[in-house]
Amino acid sequence: MVNHDENLSNRLKNIKSLYKAYPVLEKIDINNNGILKRKATFKIMYFNEYAKLIEETCQGVPFVIKGTIKIQKINEDGDETNLYNIKQGEFCHEALSCLSNLKSLKILGKAIQDSELCIIPFNIVEKYLMENNEFLSYIYKDLYNKFSIVIENKERIIHESLESRLIRVLINKDSKIIYATHSQLAFEVDSVREVVSRKLKDIEKRGYIKLERGKIVILKDLNEILKD
Repeated sequence: MVNHDENLSNRLKNIKSLYKAYPVLEKIDINNNGILKRKATFKIMYFNEYAKLIEETCQGVPFVIKGTIKIQKINEDGDETNLYNIKQGEFCHEALSCLSNLKSLKILGKAIQDSELCIIPFNIVEKYLMENNEFLSYIYKDLYNKFSIVIENKERIIHESLESRLIRVLINKDSKIIYATHSQLAFEVDSVREVVSRKLKDIEKRGYIKLERGKIVILKDLNEILKD
């Protein structure tokens, strides 16, 4: 009995958090006799955990209640491209491939912090959410924002050198000692480990950093390089 009450309490808490993150879902739920409240499930994606979103979305559409999921594309050679992040109150657009019978983009979601998700079954989304004009307007606006981010990142990559992007990432860590592998940094700047390693060694030769196993020690103000 205690476990049942505890589980019910946790579920009600999760539902309340879902409504707070996505007010439009609360309106839909109220107008449809609590269908989301009854059918939704909840899960946690832990830090660095991956999810194949096409497998997730064809079973149910994920909604982020707390945390951040990084959306990335991995090509046949294993190279990663960061597309955008999904945060609280935002929408997973890979779901559109199932909702609209489109070819999957074959993207992955990676939790960059412990994240709480609500999974709404695909048939419920199709019947109740996609028939709601307010929800459709919501996802179109979110899609526009994501598209703007992709364009902005593309322009930045084209017009800014890899070294500058790498230095900005290091500066944004806001620490004199950065615990990160070359592979992790490559992921953040949309490059590959070998190229990032060469750039780091070059910056080290100029006396700005010291490379150690599993960490990077900042010796001089990296902003000086950006001014050159």
